[in-house]
Amino acid sequence: MRAKLLFAVSAAAFLAACANMDIPGVRGMTDTGSAFDAALHQAYSDLAQAEYDEADWADARYFTNRAKTAAMGQDTGPQPLADRNLPQEGLAEISVARADLMAAFDAGGRDKAPEAAARAQAAFDCWMQELEENIQQEDIDNCRASFYQALALVQAELDQKPMAAAAPMMMPEPMKIYFAFDSAVLGDKAMPVIDGIVEAYEKYDPKMISLTAYADRAGDPMYNDILAKSRVDAVVKALRDHGVSPSRLAISISGEANVPVPTADGVAEKGNRVVTVKFEDGM
Repeated sequence: MRAKLLFAVSAAAFLAACANMDIPGVRGMTDTGSAFDAALHQAYSDLAQAEYDEADWADARYFTNRAKTAAMGQDTGPQPLADRNLPQEGLAEISVARADLMAAFDAGGRDKAPEAAARAQAAFDCWMQELEENIQQEDIDNCRASFYQALALVQAELDQKPMAAAAPMMMPEPMKIYFAFDSAVLGDKAMPVIDGIVEAYEKYDPKMISLTAYADRAGDPMYNDILAKSRVDAVVKALRDHGVSPSRLAISISGEANVPVPTADGVAEKGNRVVTVKFEDGM
């Protein structure tokens, strides 16, 4: 009886969480606002679906409602910092980032670069949401990188000088492509990063794109070197398939040496199953 009661309570909670969360229906709403609002409508719909797929009902509902208001042309701007319980170590950077975003919007960024501006706002809210959870570093990094990339596009359209911390010498922030354990396959979360690299390549014409491949410290060091090489090879192939010249790609295989997240030998740290991407200015 107790088990049945618990199941009933859980089912009721699930149904309540899903109420008023018709993501496909909201995605299909007719846009009545600006081009920025229309792009934001779809960007928030994407975030809502991603959170729904992870069973994060509260944030799925939040982003669904944001998509709905954007479709109606009633967006209220990026989420206020006070709305989230953000960790102290990430608060300073994201505060400056929000100020930079609002400055770009106040300068006309929503009108001059509506799609990039919408991506920047949605990525900022994604960054805040993931930072509040503070349990998936890969997702934090992806949202953060997407924000800086989109903001740089807005600033470039406004002919503003990007903030040094966000895009030094007009180059986008470094990006990271994560992999599953013992895998060199580009997953679904990797492809938006690949798209971002290609967009930065086409927009900023970097002198060089430096790719450094790592592996976690579980397993044999020689095997991890081979695994790291397979990972960067997969990234290079994807970039070449998207039109990036191989002459612009500088490849480094680090394996389990000098990993981004220091660990003891034998530790399977997901933050080290990564290829880092840095852009070098051609000026």
